[in-house]
Amino acid sequence: MALVPLTVPTSSEHSRYKIEGSARLLNCYAEPTGSDAKASWTSYAPSGLDLWATVQASGTLTGPAGVRAMLATDDYLYVVAGRKITAISALGVQTVVATLPGDGDVYLARNRRSPTPEVAVVSDGTMRIITGTSIAAVTDPDLPPPTSVSTLDGYFLVPTTFDRVWISGEDDGTTYSALDFGRAQRQPDNTLFVLGAERDAMVFGERSVEWWNNSPDGSGNFPFVPIASINLGCAGAKTIVQLDRAVSWIANDGTVRLQDGYSGQRISTHTVERAIGTATTTIYGFGWTDQETGHAFLAWTCGTWTWVYNLRTGKWHEMQSYKRTNWRGFNAVSWRGMSLIGDYEDGRIYQVRASVFSEGGDPIITDMVLPILHSAPYGIRLNAIYIDAVPGVGNDPDAHPLLMVSTSTDGGKTFGAARLIELGDTGQHIRRLKTYRFGSFGPTGCAVKISCSASVARAISGVYADVDQLSK
Repeated sequence: MALVPLTVPTSSEHSRYKIEGSARLLNCYAEPTGSDAKASWTSYAPSGLDLWATVQASGTLTGPAGVRAMLATDDYLYVVAGRKITAISALGVQTVVATLPGDGDVYLARNRRSPTPEVAVVSDGTMRIITGTSIAAVTDPDLPPPTSVSTLDGYFLVPTTFDRVWISGEDDGTTYSALDFGRAQRQPDNTLFVLGAERDAMVFGERSVEWWNNSPDGSGNFPFVPIASINLGCAGAKTIVQLDRAVSWIANDGTVRLQDGYSGQRISTHTVERAIGTATTTIYGFGWTDQETGHAFLAWTCGTWTWVYNLRTGKWHEMQSYKRTNWRGFNAVSWRGMSLIGDYEDGRIYQVRASVFSEGGDPIITDMVLPILHSAPYGIRLNAIYIDAVPGVGNDPDAHPLLMVSTSTDGGKTFGAARLIELGDTGQHIRRLKTYRFGSFGPTGCAVKISCSASVARAISGVYADVDQLSK
């Protein structure tokens, strides 16, 4: 008998060919637990999504028909679901503000006007201004058809046709001057989006990113001047994510970048980059902070997958909702102490809550695929697997929660029938989680998958194998 500790994965890392390695974290993520803990890393299931509100959504869209954009002010949460724009008051009263005529991507931004800020809405070449629950189109003839909108220092930053970026009047989104525009200067480029970042404006083009500083000279001319640039562009405006002080985007080289001063640090792995390369639908990015667990996440999703980057740990994991190939989460906002996430398909809005173990009532199925267990060039006999997980967590409606353990002989492409291990009812905290007699495996070894669909707290700190090396 040789008891071997198996490495609990800290990130989803599929090799190019799965037989080389198939470590995976699906609907779970790794958190460092310190040198004094039983294990240096523990894998936890994510916080659940508790249905908070449902807004109207209409229109036949070619892309996601759910919550396409959200923006928070002191008095209202503005939600674009399908083609409907809805304002939700602090008391929960919903007012349909407008119905958009087209299906183009939607951008929201607010200025500093007090006590009621102006909220700019840009979609399908038209800019509208919402004040409270009233909306009106911007008709200033000096503003060409806009493509997106952001804000910095009270100005709306509005990219338009012919790579020009207009600015509004200060805290006045309805007025524009024929000369108040700029272009990317260090490397002329097709401007996709201008982000009002923490200090400077970031001008994202297809082949470059340029930083502008607000340096008015008192002459009334366009006040933003270029101060830095990099020859690395952006794959799409909707891949850009701003969360607190972090700005990240998918670059034109297929990597995910995180702003680092006046540069973009690569944070994607080869696994993530391969997924980006296979996307056949538009990739959208968004981010949220889970205040109850202390984690902050950046997510990128398309019609076939969702990858999530943990800003606190620098690790990646995957998300997938019940009976879907991607995650139902789509766009996020922090409002009145809540982290809210929209639905990919309809007008549902969820609150992120650590005490909830489902997604709008659907189970969250966690999958952990461990690195391949082998003794190449020899085969192995797997006598038993022991799991260090949180026991005694059963509660209604999952009175008898189970872990499912299965093995694969082809590197994780396919798995055999699952063994069931009881996690134990509430109070059964000394239960040993174990299962025996898996049989023999050849020199390629086996991959072990541990799954759980029970709506209970889930955490795994260690996995151990009783394994024998076989002779030639």
